[in-house]
Amino acid sequence: MTRAITRAIALFFGAFSLANAVVALRTGRTEDLWWVDASGLPAWVSTVLWLAAALLVAYALASEMRAWRRWATVAVSGLLAVVAGSNVLGFYSAWQAGSIVPMVPVPFSAVVALGFAAVSVVVARGGQSKLAPKREALAVAVVFLMTVALFPLAHVYTFGTTDYRRPADVAVVFGARVYASGALTTSLEDRVRTAAGLYTGGLVPRLVMSGGVGDSGYDETIAMRDRAMALGVPADAIILDAEGANTDRTVANTAAMFEADGMRTVLVVSQFYHLPRIKMAYRAAGWNVFTVPAERSRPIVKTPVLVLREIPGFWVYWARSWARDVAGG
Repeated sequence: MTRAITRAIALFFGAFSLANAVVALRTGRTEDLWWVDASGLPAWVSTVLWLAAALLVAYALASEMRAWRRWATVAVSGLLAVVAGSNVLGFYSAWQAGSIVPMVPVPFSAVVALGFAAVSVVVARGGQSKLAPKREALAVAVVFLMTVALFPLAHVYTFGTTDYRRPADVAVVFGARVYASGALTTSLEDRVRTAAGLYTGGLVPRLVMSGGVGDSGYDETIAMRDRAMALGVPADAIILDAEGANTDRTVANTAAMFEADGMRTVLVVSQFYHLPRIKMAYRAAGWNVFTVPAERSRPIVKTPVLVLREIPGFWVYWARSWARDVAGG
């Protein structure tokens, strides 16, 4: 079973990396940072990632191999474990420096490092599988599909819950439903309260309230502005984007705003489960934003459902990153 698990890991990350290579060729922007971040490392490491991805897929599909491919797979898996390990060190360095505040003390890159260390060890050890070929293939398929589901969830609970707040030019607050009474829902209240804290704490001079008119008939941005003012943010520090009816529209509208107003460093505020998808959407629009999870005033009953909804949402946004840019509509 161990070999089936490592083959599934190899298949997932190898296929994901090869697909990201296609994205990079088309857009010049890589999405590999969602599993291993080679930025800041020597240029040849990025080149090796291509070879590593091909060898990983080959191992997953045909685990019986000649000596040269076996040891090449051991080498690239070990290299990937080292690169992911450097990402782990970067995480703890950033935490110690105070540039991030994680809720989960273990980064996703630690899971990646352990996974590739396991692949390297299992391949190096060799030997015959204890499972019949068909049963092993089924096990690989099942674990692969589980990985497809768990990958976004891991990012939701690691990246999404990490606070990247810092001094910035602006903070964007994503809208949510407003009650028929005009009161903010808990999720929107938490977003606005968190953003107001960024302003009153001196981290940003402006807030963008982005939303639309919901079923209640209320303009979310007006309700958000009024609540922010009650929390101590002056009206002239609040910009309204009343056309931000969904994540894509907010990203497209605010990206144009950043460009027009010369803004460079941007914070975005929403619930933790929403942030990986927001980050991906802004990257498709050409912006590297810093995410700030909304502080939770009380539990939201629907949170498990909203988290699970992000599994397909993550993959849809990732797939669209090569199909089109968000800024291009």
